Amino acid sequence: MKNNIIVRTEKDYKVSKWSGGDTTELYLYPEDGDYRSGNFQLRISSATVEVERSEFTSLPGVERYLMIFQGHLDMIHGEKEKVSLEPYEVDHFDGGIPTVSYGKVVDFNLMLKNGAGGRIEALCLDKGEEKRIQPEGRENFLAIYVKEGEIRIGDKNIKAQELGVIKDWKTELQIRSRAEKNSKLGICRAEI
Repeated sequence: MKNNIIVRTEKDYKVSKWSGGDTTELYLYPEDGDYRSGNFQLRISSATVEVERSEFTSLPGVERYLMIFQGHLDMIHGEKEKVSLEPYEVDHFDGGIPTVSYGKVVDFNLMLKNGAGGRIEALCLDKGEEKRIQPEGRENFLAIYVKEGEIRIGDKNIKAQELGVIKDWKTELQIRSRAEKNSKLGICRAEI
């Protein structure tokens, strides 16, 4: 069975301002949903944090995963839990808990709600390196964001700043780096 891969590019993304910089919505499910009204199950985004201290938007009922692409970030969830992130490290937290961050970064976010589950992970591939991934448990959705480099999955090439999406993920995939140096990826796996 073949996985149908949709490639989204910068022309498909929605960019908006927030108090600390810009946020780019890479993908929203369902596609006719709306982030601002909370009508979604899954949202994938990347944001720039251009101020040294910022407060996260309170999102009760939203499970959040955050990975840093660039910079260093210190976060405080609530009043006690402290987390420090370096590039390609991931934090998982409740979007309803007050969160303050310190550091100027570029991040990658996965937000889940309304029964969706999942996670994000990083994958760095050397030139020509291959990696196989397959759905685990009830996972049926996969999105791969190419931050740097270029990859090939099946018959699709996905370049830097592009997102490959499989909405009905059922079988193992082979990801191959096509970049001259290496490819750095943010991977979202979910059950929706």
